[in-house]
Amino acid sequence: MANNIIQFNTARARAPVNSNDNRVHPRLVSDDRLFTQVVLSADDPELVGTTLSCTAVNLSVGGIQFRTNAPVPTGSLLDLWVDVSSHPGKFFLAGEVRWSRPTEVGESTDGCEWFVGVQLKSGAATDIVDWRDYHANTYAR
Repeated sequence: MANNIIQFNTARARAPVNSNDNRVHPRLVSDDRLFTQVVLSADDPELVGTTLSCTAVNLSVGGIQFRTNAPVPTGSLLDLWVDVSSHPGKFFLAGEVRWSRPTEVGESTDGCEWFVGVQLKSGAATDIVDWRDYHANTYAR
């Protein structure tokens, strides 16, 4: 009789592990345009009210990674207007910057672009419900 019991430690050893990947939801690769406005930034209060033109890198139910030409400090609160090419209209969302890093590692950060990761927040005045529906329908295809 065949032994079809798999030991957890053996299975874990075979699975690739990326200790830097804290993703909870699957991502959709994107190059859609978005705009973001800094609502609150304890680390750089002068950024409040600044609007940045950005390019999405990937999108998920719970977050967005985008590329922009300015660093945005971790913990900053943002309003985001996301224009997904496969969806009519724009999504208005709110979120918190979870990380920000230059696109070029080891280079001077003067004049470089930045990757920014944002965790989306629920809010009555946002399109978060429509955003979640959009992702649910996209993954169902």
